Amino acid sequence: MYVAMFWAKVRPEWQNEKYASIGMRMFERASSMPGFVALHKFDVPDGRELAIAYFETAEAMDAWYHDPEHRAVQVVGREQILEDYTIEILEMTRSYTKSSSRFTTTDEERHAAELLMIGSSE
Repeated sequence: MYVAMFWAKVRPEWQNEKYASIGMRMFERASSMPGFVALHKFDVPDGRELAIAYFETAEAMDAWYHDPEHRAVQVVGREQILEDYTIEILEMTRSYTKSSSRFTTTDEERHAAELLMIGSSE
């Protein structure tokens, strides 16, 4: 799994419906591409936005990067929309959830955890 983290500071004059519609169009386009998994977007307290996109393979992520409409939006983004941005590309080596965790707890670990919790309540 590959992850693209896109941190962006949008120029004030672009914080509007037009910018939102461009973002929605890019999401629709990316989500129709083979290998696209998910996209999560967040507003960061410092005024930036964070978009995290997940792809099954490096090739799928590369195909998204080179998509002609996405490339055109990248140009407009650099030249008009964004004050600043950072892109971080990561290869995910592990992912866990509570319900699917591969870890088991030994009696010794459970006992140590209980002692820790008793000590923290005093």
